[in-house]
Amino acid sequence: MNTLPTELLYQILSHIPKSSLPSVRLLNHTFEAIAFPLLFKNLLNWLDYKTSHAAITALAHDVYNRPSIMWSPCASEPDGPVEAVWLGIIWRLQMGKHSPELERGIGMLGGEVQVLTSENYARLSRREEMCENRLRLAQNRYLMHRSYFEGAVRGEISEELVEGSLVWEENEL
Repeated sequence: MNTLPTELLYQILSHIPKSSLPSVRLLNHTFEAIAFPLLFKNLLNWLDYKTSHAAITALAHDVYNRPSIMWSPCASEPDGPVEAVWLGIIWRLQMGKHSPELERGIGMLGGEVQVLTSENYARLSRREEMCENRLRLAQNRYLMHRSYFEGAVRGEISEELVEGSLVWEENEL
């Protein structure tokens, strides 16, 4: 398998059911690198305000499939913290590599110790548009959509994100 071209492996893995991708990621570093974007490919859409708002609004207008009680799509989202798991996944999808922290939230970047937070995400990623509010809004809308669409609660979603997050961190150190 290690001699197959990456493009061919990508095609093979893109036809595997999404529920099997977390297990496939554990096989080796090549599979992990290819399966990660496939597993989380739709998360970057939640960073776009119009796309994420349209998804929540469409669910609100679906009379038969929406929950009986739901957060208004036009209401402001809770002002809670941006989860480290969310930051790590978004970082990896945008930057194509693991976040600066490699061990327990701390790592080296440019000779100094860095901790990836929602406050310094824009500076570390060199993407000015990725402010803390945008990251929080995307996270909250994603979690809200998942909880409405699949009937999950925030704790289950967080565990699911952790299970699908950066599995190789522990093994690489």
